[in-house]
Amino acid sequence: MNDELRLTSDTVCVMEKALDCTEELPLERDIVLPDYYPDVFRILRCTAEPRLASQSISGGRLTFDVTVTVRVLYLTEGSRRINCIEQNAEISRTIDVEGECDSPEVMIDLACRGVSCRAKGSRRIDVRGTVCAAVKVSCRREKTVITGGTGCGIQLRRQTVTYPVKRLSAYKRITVIQQTSLPDDKPALGTILRTGCTVTRTEQRIVAGKLAVKGEAELEALCACIDKTGADCVQNLRFTLPFSRIIDMEGLDDSFTVSVRVMPAGCGLAAGSGEEKTAEWELDLNVFCIAEKLGTGVGVTDVYSTEYDCQPDDMVEISADSGGEEKLSCTAECTLIAPDGTVGAVYDHYAYCTRPAVRAENGTFRISGSVTCSVMGEGSEGGLFCIEGQSPYEAEVPFPEGCNACTLEAYAETAGCSYYLGDGGSIKVRTDIRIVYRLFGGAGTKLAGSVKLDKEKPVSRGNGCALRLCRCGDNEDIWDIAKRCRTTVEAIMEDNSLPEGADSIDGGRMIVIRG
Repeated sequence: MNDELRLTSDTVCVMEKALDCTEELPLERDIVLPDYYPDVFRILRCTAEPRLASQSISGGRLTFDVTVTVRVLYLTEGSRRINCIEQNAEISRTIDVEGECDSPEVMIDLACRGVSCRAKGSRRIDVRGTVCAAVKVSCRREKTVITGGTGCGIQLRRQTVTYPVKRLSAYKRITVIQQTSLPDDKPALGTILRTGCTVTRTEQRIVAGKLAVKGEAELEALCACIDKTGADCVQNLRFTLPFSRIIDMEGLDDSFTVSVRVMPAGCGLAAGSGEEKTAEWELDLNVFCIAEKLGTGVGVTDVYSTEYDCQPDDMVEISADSGGEEKLSCTAECTLIAPDGTVGAVYDHYAYCTRPAVRAENGTFRISGSVTCSVMGEGSEGGLFCIEGQSPYEAEVPFPEGCNACTLEAYAETAGCSYYLGDGGSIKVRTDIRIVYRLFGGAGTKLAGSVKLDKEKPVSRGNGCALRLCRCGDNEDIWDIAKRCRTTVEAIMEDNSLPEGADSIDGGRMIVIRG
């Protein structure tokens, strides 16, 4: 007998979740109107739009900075002109990340909740709310797994598995600036009341070892202007802006599968330089890129020895990824009522959705959240109004066949928003929602990273019988029988004339075991 244990091994790349939490950041802003702003008589709308300004992780601590753009729309006494005061609030947060994390992947989703404002006199506005930051940090680590071995009566249960060989990540900020001419029937830009952005298309491909990302974003803005007659008016502007960027990811080639998420980080509009009737759009995008190369190899899922006390050690879990990102669509409808029961005109409408919750129920994943709809308009008697409402959205994803322990991660974004007028001053807002999700196939496969063998504890052979009889359990696995009886699978197959390829034995059968 060869009494020297020799093992062969390979390296796999695994992702381990280091942090998954939601941070609540207080938003408090006391706005004092500059001297050149008119007094506050009535507040129409208050909004807060958070965007990720920067993120960094070092020394076991994640630090991220958030810029919140606060806009308050208000009227002054005796005037129909809509005024807007805009300020930025800067918020920072540092979170401890447990364990060493050499190659972290950080994803931060931001949303504002419970935003309210009130006038404190005619020159001050108090804004309160909460910024919710959903933070996920995953660490990429290389692990050693056993692929084979000999000596000391070692028995290895091998399984062919698909596992990540290498994983790359990158985070980039894209800024796109473009100047456009306004249509002849549009007045010159006045006060910007609202801006919004939706990424409508994203493509990526690998070119000469670099990642090329391109797509389109639909930008919109609401402006208070003065028309040709000198009267106050409100106009909507829309513009489709293309974007592209070459992103360096060291080691990238065509064997990698790439996923890209592009998130709006800010949208601005200003009067362009030169001619009066031009507009300059500025768009900021956060681009998160993941590239993964998969390989197929043989790993060891269980270990025992026919001679010594032995067990697998340093188990490495290979996550069972059930594929790339998938998309589905759903809609939500919200009915709003004008304050005076009449609608003369609608100037603006938009919607935003919350981060969805996912729950497993009766063989399906239920993805649910809420949509907040907002409408600005004018009653038939000329009174301006801003109204908001919420409605739920829900979608379902069935469990993949044979995957009862799967998990699902998802995020939602607004794909479109429309409205139609009903009776009694009702405005029905319809929101199209795009849900992006990814399935993960349960606990995955656990591979042995090493073997714990104790030569001080040899296997007891009982009374030294040449043969033993063993009664099998119901469809008992041959490997489990061999491990229990401290023999080899090959010996059981040969001594009991089992057919080639058999992996279990009918319950109640009596079989012969050597020694």
